[in-house]
Amino acid sequence: MKTIFILSLFFMQLFSASLEHVTINNNDFSLVKEHYDDYDSKGEVLKLYKEEQNSNLTFLLSFTLSDTTGGCSSKSMVKGSYEISGNTITFYTMWTRRGKAYLSPYGARVQRYKVLDSGKLELIEGKVYVEETKKKYDNESGMEYLFHAPKTQEEKEQLQSYVKAVEEKYKATFMFKEEGKALIEEVKKALKRKMKALWSR
Repeated sequence: MKTIFILSLFFMQLFSASLEHVTINNNDFSLVKEHYDDYDSKGEVLKLYKEEQNSNLTFLLSFTLSDTTGGCSSKSMVKGSYEISGNTITFYTMWTRRGKAYLSPYGARVQRYKVLDSGKLELIEGKVYVEETKKKYDNESGMEYLFHAPKTQEEKEQLQSYVKAVEEKYKATFMFKEEGKALIEEVKKALKRKMKALWSR
């Protein structure tokens, strides 16, 4: 099974994918980076597999390294990077928009996973700050109360509902105000480290 998978990856490499092997906490993993170019979306996704002793491969997760969706006047963009340190894998994601992509998200997320002795992943920390749409284009979700404090009980509940929906969607704890700004800066620095590493190759 593993041999077939490796052979298929070999042919994929000729076109749009690359393969890397890493060992974390005495477990072997395959990192597969696949490029895609659909109708109005193109980018790169990382897929993480655990290499089992019986030569099988177990899929663990996928992560967007880059994505650009839309045309020249309206683009939704995602940039991501990951860092492995000891038994921890940290994923950084930045969402931005350009032009008239008013309904696209803006924000950042950091997720840290611990590689257990079994080779399974455990999410040990998740932080997110996301504006799901451009500020002036959201009047119902409760997002507006990220920018000015809610006054009534109904407004507080709308904000709570928005935060809960974001946390469930992005599997992370919502960061407010200064913590949100610090999170965005943390992700920007991680993306800069990624670019610096690419330039130094």
